Amino acid sequence: MLRFDRVIVAPGGHVVVDRLSLAINPGETVAVIGRSGAGKSALLAALATAIPLQGGDITVAGHSVRHAPDAVRARIGYAPAHLTVWPAVRADEFLQLFAVSAGLHGRVLHAAVDAALEMTGLTGRGDTLLDHLPSGQAKRLLIARALLHAPDVLVLDDPCGNLDPHERQSVERLIGDMQIGGRIVIAAIDDARVPECFTHLAVLGEGRLVHQGPATFVAFAAGRSWRYRLHCPGQAEAAAALIGRLADRVEALDATILDCTLAPPPVATTGSARATLSDIIAALVRARIAVEAAGIYPHWTEQLIEPMA
Repeated sequence: MLRFDRVIVAPGGHVVVDRLSLAINPGETVAVIGRSGAGKSALLAALATAIPLQGGDITVAGHSVRHAPDAVRARIGYAPAHLTVWPAVRADEFLQLFAVSAGLHGRVLHAAVDAALEMTGLTGRGDTLLDHLPSGQAKRLLIARALLHAPDVLVLDDPCGNLDPHERQSVERLIGDMQIGGRIVIAAIDDARVPECFTHLAVLGEGRLVHQGPATFVAFAAGRSWRYRLHCPGQAEAAAALIGRLADRVEALDATILDCTLAPPPVATTGSARATLSDIIAALVRARIAVEAAGIYPHWTEQLIEPMA
């Protein structure tokens, strides 16, 4: 198990993670989302023992970041958001260096390097200098480095940043494989668009854990407003006028597209049900306004990091 217990991180005296507690079980993959400055990267760096704790503790399989950092590092693999400059160093040499520091030697070391390159789609690219790697391959190399010693916990900072769709799918499959294998993955997702490979979400706001739960819309849907987008070819203005009485806010963006916001039902109130997306579509269909497409927009996980309406 991975456990954060009232963790405080304050680099330079500025608190960026404030008394955060969170428990993650084997087989869970957790996406940490939040606005810029919410403390996502600092939390993961503290777990990786890259920056110190100012309060609380983090334990990995019972080993404390404060009191047994070497034991923690032996059980985690950490991939920061960016590859630092390593001039004139080849990708395979870079991996070999970290494999040695993880205690690997001989055939085991070479097998681990080859497996890490293959797992991240970099087979045949081991002789490439680091400063010649495109950003996507550099990102995957960092993930390969984190996998060298087959860690129980994979810690990824912005794992999908700078990746093309194919590379992103590869990383998502890797995370899914870790989950199937009963390992833990915790990742900071900078754009808050959480891939389906994650089983749980942790939402940070100003260094605090605002919400957590299974990575499903239903788990987070209650008690907040959501924005939707509808496509009504050539009739967006008429549609907006019709549903204005059903939705909190409605805006026609052009002749086809309109956005609307649906508020949650009032607390402890009866007989005052608010409209749902189904209600709005039904009203448009009755008025003979064609609805070509309708759905939540932006993605619901992106809306989670916005202030509650």
